[in-house]
Amino acid sequence: MDPAWLLLLLPLSAASGWVMAYRDQRAKREPHRLPPGYFQGLNFLLNEQPDRALEVFMEIVEIDQETIEIHLALGNLFRRRGEVERAIRIHQSLIERKDLSDSLRTLALFELGQDYYKAGLLDRAEQLFQELYRLPDQAEAAGQFLLKIYDREKDWPNAIRIAERLPGAPQLNIALAHYHCELAERAIAEGRVETALQAVDRAFEHDPHCLRAVIQSGRVAALKGHHRNAIAIWRGIEHWAPAALGEVVPHLANSYMALGQTSEFEQFLRATLAEHPEPRVIEALLEAVCDSRDDGGGRDLKAAGDQPGGTCGRDLLLEIARKHPSPGSLHVLLEHRKLLLDDTAQKQWIPLADLLYRVLQQERGYACSNCGLTSSTLHWQCPGCQTWDSMRHRASIQTGLAEATSH
Repeated sequence: MDPAWLLLLLPLSAASGWVMAYRDQRAKREPHRLPPGYFQGLNFLLNEQPDRALEVFMEIVEIDQETIEIHLALGNLFRRRGEVERAIRIHQSLIERKDLSDSLRTLALFELGQDYYKAGLLDRAEQLFQELYRLPDQAEAAGQFLLKIYDREKDWPNAIRIAERLPGAPQLNIALAHYHCELAERAIAEGRVETALQAVDRAFEHDPHCLRAVIQSGRVAALKGHHRNAIAIWRGIEHWAPAALGEVVPHLANSYMALGQTSEFEQFLRATLAEHPEPRVIEALLEAVCDSRDDGGGRDLKAAGDQPGGTCGRDLLLEIARKHPSPGSLHVLLEHRKLLLDDTAQKQWIPLADLLYRVLQQERGYACSNCGLTSSTLHWQCPGCQTWDSMRHRASIQTGLAEATSH
C-alpha cells in the first residue's frame, strides 16, 4: 500500500466521518443510510483500484447535501494526486445531474474549474470562473482564480480589472504595479511614450516604491529627450536601492553619452565604486575609461585579454582591486584573468583562477525570496513560483573569500 494514498485518503475519510456523524444526529427524525456502493468504492480505493472505485461512485444515483461531500472529497483526492482526468469526470458527472440543487451545482462548478486550471485548460477554467464570478457569494474566490489565469496568459488589462475589484492587500498592490509596468513596457517598445508614462504613474499609485516603475520613468524621460531628468531619476536609486544600481548602469551610460558627458559618467562610476563595488559598475568603468583612452582595452575587454596588451584595462583592474577589495572586484579580476597574467603565470595560476571564478559565478545573480529559485538575470516575476518582485541579489560571498581579495 502506497503511503501517499493513505495520506490522500484522509480528506475522504474525514468527509465520510462527518456524513456519518451528521446522519446519526438525524437518525431519529430521518432514518437514512449511505448507499452500499460508497463502501465498495472505498474498498477499491484502499486496494489501489482507482478506476473501479470511480466507476462505482459514478453509478450511485443518490446525490444530496450529505453524500455530495464524499464526491467532492474524492475529486479533490484525485486532483491533488495529479490524476486530473478522474477528478474532471467526477465533477462533470455531478454537474450533469438534473436533480442537483443550485448550491450544490455551484460547488461542483468551482471544483471543476480548479480541475481545468490544474490541467492547464485555462480557457475552460476561465469560462467557469467567469460564470461563478457573477455570483455575489463566489465573486472573491472565483476572482482569485481569474487573476491567476490572466496573469499566466499575460492578459494585463483583464488582470488589472479583476485585481482592482478584489480586497486589497500589500502583495496584490505589488502585483498591480507590475501589471501596469508590463503595459508600460509594451508601450515603450512600440514608441507610445505618453501611454507608457500614464502606465508608470498608475504603477506608482499601487506601489510608490516600485523599483521597476522608477527605472521605466527614467527610460520614458530619456525617450522624450530629457536625459538630465532621466539621470537624476536613475542616480536616486543609489540612496534607497543600491543593490539594483547595476540595472540602470547601461541606461545611465546612454544618457551621459547623449549629453556628451562621458567624463561625468566616469566620475559617477568611480564615486559609486567606493560604496558599491558591484561587477556591473566595474565593467562599465573599464569600458568608459578605456574607450576614452582608446588603447584597445575598452569595449571588448575579453577579446583584448586573449592577447598581450590592454594596458589600460590591466592597470585599471589592479587599481580597482587595491582601492576597492570586494567579492565584486575579485569576480571582475578573475573574469579578465588572461589580461592580467603573462604566459608563464597563466600556466601556474589559471587553474586556481578558474576554480575561484566558478565559485563566484554560483554566488552571483538573483534568488527568489519566496521559493529560492536562482537566476543569472533579474526577473520581475519569479519563473518558478510566479511571485512578483521576489527576486533579490544573492548573499555576498563568505567572509574568508572576501578577505582573500585584499591580497
